[in-house]
Amino acid sequence: KASFLSAYVRGTAYMRGLKLMWGVLWPFLWFLAALGAAAFSCPHSFSVLEVTGIGAAAAILTLLAWERLQKGKGLTDRLFWGGKALGCGWILIPAGISVCITLNGLLILTGLESASGMYDGMAELIYGSAVWEQLLLSCLLIPFAEELVFRELGYGRLREEVGFGAAALITALFFGTYHLRPVQAIYAAGLGLVLAAAYEKCGGFLAAFLVHAVSNLASVAMTLGEENNQLWNRRSAAAVFTVASGLVLFVCLRKILAFDKKTLLQ
Repeated sequence: KASFLSAYVRGTAYMRGLKLMWGVLWPFLWFLAALGAAAFSCPHSFSVLEVTGIGAAAAILTLLAWERLQKGKGLTDRLFWGGKALGCGWILIPAGISVCITLNGLLILTGLESASGMYDGMAELIYGSAVWEQLLLSCLLIPFAEELVFRELGYGRLREEVGFGAAALITALFFGTYHLRPVQAIYAAGLGLVLAAAYEKCGGFLAAFLVHAVSNLASVAMTLGEENNQLWNRRSAAAVFTVASGLVLFVCLRKILAFDKKTLLQ
């Protein structure tokens, strides 16, 4: 009886783990399928950013529709639940700016990334689009889709089973792997940790989305103009900016982690 009970407990835990893994993986796989469908169906004249934006829009609409059918909750519920989190904007906005500058600075100083060729040559593909496209797609639509998949449907589910630290680390690594290229993966994994902290402590989806959107906006701003590239090519200037932004990020994270989400949302 003891061995049967032990086997039953192990089997139940195993099935529970598989169910949790599938619950986290399927939104990501659906997101990839939406991106693949967009790449297959869009004309060749469309840029990488435009194709990604179309895929992200399709993923958002279908995932939210599915969630509403399954749980009776839709977009308005998510926005309402996280609405009070926008009161933390005074700390989330500088967190988004500082994490972008800090991570880019570290990558430049370590030689993994060059100021003139960010992300192993991906800059021209992503940041070569019109500025309005970068603002709409890179700073709004795509971060919305990624936060829905990785934080709302990924981290949010893992958090209930494995706790804040483990869920934050797993989804950050997952978020980094999704970006494929090594430099992008390192950047995205670091950003993912900050996004998980914002989600956990500042009200959920909208808090993480705000940090992500602001971070991408700062990244777009850093690519505009030759002056920025020349400035980051100066190692001393890059070091000063990185250290200064790192200190700001440290202060922001201390403030974020000190928040009581329950008190915030009352």
